Amino acid sequence: MKSLFFNKKGPAAKVLQYGDTGIGDLLPGEIRLKMLASPIHPADFMFIEKTYRVTPQYPQVAGFEGAGRIVDNGGDHHYPLNALVAFRYKNAWAGYVNIPKSKVILLPAHMPIEKAAQLALNPITAWALLADVAARPGEWIILSAANSALGKLIIQFAKSRHIKTMAIVRESSRQQSLLSLGATAVLQANDGDLQTQVKTLAGNEKIAGFLDAVGGDLASAIIQVISANSKIIHYGLFSDKPVMYHNADVIFKNLVITGFGIDAWLQNKTEGEREKIWSEMISTVIDPGFKMDVAAKFSLPDFQKAMATGKPADEGKLLFWMHE
Repeated sequence: MKSLFFNKKGPAAKVLQYGDTGIGDLLPGEIRLKMLASPIHPADFMFIEKTYRVTPQYPQVAGFEGAGRIVDNGGDHHYPLNALVAFRYKNAWAGYVNIPKSKVILLPAHMPIEKAAQLALNPITAWALLADVAARPGEWIILSAANSALGKLIIQFAKSRHIKTMAIVRESSRQQSLLSLGATAVLQANDGDLQTQVKTLAGNEKIAGFLDAVGGDLASAIIQVISANSKIIHYGLFSDKPVMYHNADVIFKNLVITGFGIDAWLQNKTEGEREKIWSEMISTVIDPGFKMDVAAKFSLPDFQKAMATGKPADEGKLLFWMHE
């Protein structure tokens, strides 16, 4: 079986190899997929290059998410052969992969593979963040790193729920694209007048929450102007600076400040709740008007071109494309 694998930590372009690796026998509780596509995430680079929460077992096949078709169900007809599925699990950058059934999401046959490949991480994270911030129709939320793939999904989900969004970006050139997705307003992070703009836009309307992937000075500034009884959810680490706030900012406004991880969020749901969430989310993203753009596709042998392109582009995700 052909795959992209590595035998030691290091820069992805240097340590990744394309070649033959074996695939283990199907274990109880697993199914085998023929891979169709897999996105390239920042976490993939962390796994290959740095310390990550998953320890590599060399030779380690890279990739943590994708879409495929079932080619061996171990006799379990709840997972029909040739069914389209999405998953989030290791060893995705390969021709075939064995996946625990608990990690598999069965999809409608007509879902575009480009969307299926991206389904198991960013969309469910965006959906969960909106659920946790609990903004009501007509209220505002603020997003940092709004031009990220995850930020764009949050904007679209929020629009479908009639929640207003202030999308904060680093470059003004991203304004029109985010407005076209449904952002109510787009602000620049380095604008010295950011706090005034936030207060002016909101007026007397509530800012229900701040979904923050940056931290640092930006988060420190937003905490000072967010509405009382709001929720601040930190889910990213783009800034290496600490968030600074005075206790009074939190106490007198009764703010809730919390971290977020999608695995813990899903584990706290019952099986029935998870099934309902996936069903509702899939029904939303499968609509042709819902955007999950792909900037470029690469075959596995062309991995050096993908690595040279870099981490996911602002124009959309980079995909390894195995579909024939």
